[in-house]
Amino acid sequence: MNNNNFSFSPSEWIPFRDKKVLDYCRNIRRDEMETHPHPNPEYKVRVVPHPQSAITAELVNRIWKSDVEDKKTVIIFPNPWRNVYNAAADICNTYNISARNIHAFCMDEWADEDGNVAPISYAPSLGGAFLKEFYMRFRPDLRPSLEQMHYYTNENIENYSDLIEEAGDGCADLVISATGWIGHTAFVDPGTEAFKADSLEEFLTLGTRFVDNRRLTIIQNSMAPTFGASGDLAYTPAYSVSVGPRDIFNARDHLERHDLGYFGNSSYSSWERMISRLQIYGPVTKDVPASIFQRCKGTVFVSEDMARPIEKMDFVAL
Repeated sequence: MNNNNFSFSPSEWIPFRDKKVLDYCRNIRRDEMETHPHPNPEYKVRVVPHPQSAITAELVNRIWKSDVEDKKTVIIFPNPWRNVYNAAADICNTYNISARNIHAFCMDEWADEDGNVAPISYAPSLGGAFLKEFYMRFRPDLRPSLEQMHYYTNENIENYSDLIEEAGDGCADLVISATGWIGHTAFVDPGTEAFKADSLEEFLTLGTRFVDNRRLTIIQNSMAPTFGASGDLAYTPAYSVSVGPRDIFNARDHLERHDLGYFGNSSYSSWERMISRLQIYGPVTKDVPASIFQRCKGTVFVSEDMARPIEKMDFVAL
């Protein structure tokens, strides 16, 4: 059967449906990914065997520089990234690198339907995971002050963006992130009331807020180990609080890892392979919120698995 004889339109619930652009991104080859022309020379793509290791090395370097230069460094962190955070803290512990100048902001957290933020005592709490995986992993003499570790509470949702800008003298020094299946960064989901805007320029001014997450985001998170990796939709929060495009776009530098598959591991079967291409090589649009990184200084580390061609199989044996 010739698949080219069958054509259809993407479902209406898919935020980005331009078939010409999608086909273009779908067919970008591995050998084109790092050299693909881009209008922003400060936005770089690097295909590496292990993006986790690359991000870990970059994070350790930032902590080391903050130590030797005795300079405050404000970083927006994703969660949970245990392997990255444990490894970075362990390296710092081994080589006596102090994190005293690091000011951390968790990029998002779960919430309930009434806008209440999940406390860090909630087992799957994103802020709680960060404190356990990063902060507590440091030797006590190398840890930053606990007051420099920022996570969401009911009291700080409205001014969380202001706190970031106050700590960073205008903006964060660094954002570390990955991209969700729907094209989000943090919980900046496309097409939500929370991040509704009439233009891209307006979209880029929106700060932290309460979010009614898109269904695909809920489905993706239901496969996470923190929720039993079981597709238990009723056990997965449908709401969140999140940094906004303003906080991402204004940051001085950005690091991304594109190596996520089912259960957080890269594999042949991965939801991220297509959205990675669309984010990096498609248009900058609020329909793919993570595409705003294209306008920023930053590096995207793409795994070899993610960079492999997207091939259609005639038959898959079960």
